[in-house]
Amino acid sequence: MKIVSITMVLVGIVLLALALHPTRKICRRKHQLYAAWKFLAALICFFIIGYILFLNMVLKAPASTLEMIVSTILFSGAIFVIMVVRLSLSSIRLSEHFAALERHRALHDELTELPNRILAEEQLDHGLQISRRQRKPLAFLLMDLVRFKEINDSFGHFYGDYLLQEVAHRMHKVVRESDTLARFGGDEFALVLPNTSLEQAVMISMKIADSLDEPFMVEGHSLKVAISIGIAMCPDHGTDSETLVQRADIAMYEAKRNDVIYAVFNLEQHRSTFNRLVLIGELRDAIVNNDMFLCYQPKISIRDKALIGVEALVRWQHVERGVVGPDDFISLAEQAGLCKGFTNLVLDKALEQCTRWQQAGYHIPVSVNLSIKNLHDLDFPDDVRILLHKWQVKPEMLLLEITERSIVVDQERVTKVIAELKKMGLQLSIDDFGTGYSSISYLKKFPAREIKIDKSFISNMLQNEDNAVIVKSTIEMVHNIGRKVVAEGVEDEETLQFLTDLGCDIIQGFHLCRPLGDVDLDKWLDSTTWVVAKQQQPAQTGSSAGGKA
Repeated sequence: MKIVSITMVLVGIVLLALALHPTRKICRRKHQLYAAWKFLAALICFFIIGYILFLNMVLKAPASTLEMIVSTILFSGAIFVIMVVRLSLSSIRLSEHFAALERHRALHDELTELPNRILAEEQLDHGLQISRRQRKPLAFLLMDLVRFKEINDSFGHFYGDYLLQEVAHRMHKVVRESDTLARFGGDEFALVLPNTSLEQAVMISMKIADSLDEPFMVEGHSLKVAISIGIAMCPDHGTDSETLVQRADIAMYEAKRNDVIYAVFNLEQHRSTFNRLVLIGELRDAIVNNDMFLCYQPKISIRDKALIGVEALVRWQHVERGVVGPDDFISLAEQAGLCKGFTNLVLDKALEQCTRWQQAGYHIPVSVNLSIKNLHDLDFPDDVRILLHKWQVKPEMLLLEITERSIVVDQERVTKVIAELKKMGLQLSIDDFGTGYSSISYLKKFPAREIKIDKSFISNMLQNEDNAVIVKSTIEMVHNIGRKVVAEGVEDEETLQFLTDLGCDIIQGFHLCRPLGDVDLDKWLDSTTWVVAKQQQPAQTGSSAGGKA
C-alpha cells in the first residue's frame, strides 16, 4: 500500500510539472483575461511543493489507510489540473484560429483571396507612416477593368467572377512581395507600392497591362481585357490615405476617358473633376426643376424642297452660366445615371410642341436624340407610350435618333427595346453614322428609315477629298439597302449643291436654318420659302410624312 501511495504522489508531481508548460503558454498571450492564469501557475507551483512535503511525510511515516486516501485525492487533483490546463489551451487555440479566419474573411476578398479595401487602406496607412518617417516616396495605384460590365452582362456573373479571378492571378504574379495588391470592389483593384518612385510606378503599371494583354478564354471565346490605371504619389499628391485614394481615382477616370493605360494625377484634373461633380448636382436639380428648353432645327427634303420635320435640341438655362449647350452636359447625364429622367423631360417638351403645331394646322414630325442608356432600359418603350398618350400624338410623328455606337453595344438588349419601339409605330434614325463600328449586314437588318451622316464628314468635304469620297460612297451604300440619307452640318450653298448632285435625300444645317426656339420657329414657318405641310392637306401631309420616314 505504501508503494502505491508513493507512486501516485510522484506521478501527481510529474503531472503538475507538465501542467506548467501549457499554463506558461497561456500566460504569454497578450490579453487582459489571460493575466489570471499567472495566479494559477503560482498555485500549481505551490501544489508541487505541497506534494513534495507530503511525499516526504509518507516516506517517514508507517503505512495507513488515511495516507492511501490522501495520495489518491492528490493524484486525482493532479490529473484534473493538467486536463483543465491542456483543454483550456486547446480551446484558446481553437478560438484564436476561428478569430484569425474571421479576420481573414473580414480583410480579404472571398472571390480572389486578395486583400479587400479595408486591409488595403490599413496597409496604405502603415506605408504612409513609414514613408513619412524614412522620407521615401510611396505610390498608390487604382485600377479598373475596361468594359467589364459588358462581359459580365453577356456571359453571366459566373464567367465574370472567373475572369476577375484570372485577372487577379495574373496581376499578383507581376507585383513584388512588399507590395499590397487588393480588390477594391467590383472590377476595381488597388496596389500599394512602398518605397517606389513615379518612374517605377509607371513601369509596374505597364507590366500589369502587359500581363493582361494575352486573351482570356471564356466559354470558348477569346476575350481581351484592357485596364485603366490611376497613379497618385506620396508626398507629391497627398500624405494621407483618403487623399491618395481620391486622387488616384481621379487619375484613373482620366485614363479611362482618354482611353490610355495609365494617368498620373495632376491638380487640373482635380479641379475639373470637382467642377464636374458640382455640375452634375446642378444638372440633377435642373431636370427636377424643369430648367431645360428645346430649340428646333428644320430638316429639308431636297427632292420636294419641303420641311419634313425638325430635330429637337435641348438647352440648359443655367442660373450663372447662361444657356449651356448639350455637348457640355449630355455626357454628365449619362455618367450620373440621369438619362431616364432627362430623356423623358425632352420627349415631354417635344411632344407638347408637336401638339401645338398640330393645333395650329402644321404637320411637323419631331426628332429626339436617345442615349445608349435609354436603349438598355426595358421600361423605356412604356415611358414613350405614356407620353404619346398624354399629348395625343400619333407614333409616326415622333422619330427617335440613335447613335451608331449605341446599336453595337449589348445588341440583344438593344434589339428588344428597338423591336418594342418599332411595334408602337415609331420611326427610327441612325445618327452620327461613320463614327461607330456597325456592319453593313447589321444596318440592313436594323429597322431604321433613315441614316444620318455625321457632320464631321459633311462640314469640310469640299476641302477634304477623303471625306467627299466617304460621303459619296455612304450615300450610295445607304440607298442600296433601301434607306434615306440625312446630311447634317450643311453650312454653305456649295455643300448643299454638292449633296444635291450626290443624291442626298434630306439636309440639315446652319445654311438652311439655325436651331430656333418655338416662338422664333413659328415666325420662320410663316416666312420660309420651303414647302411646309399643313394638316388640312392630306395629299401633302402624306408626302411629307413619307419624306420624313
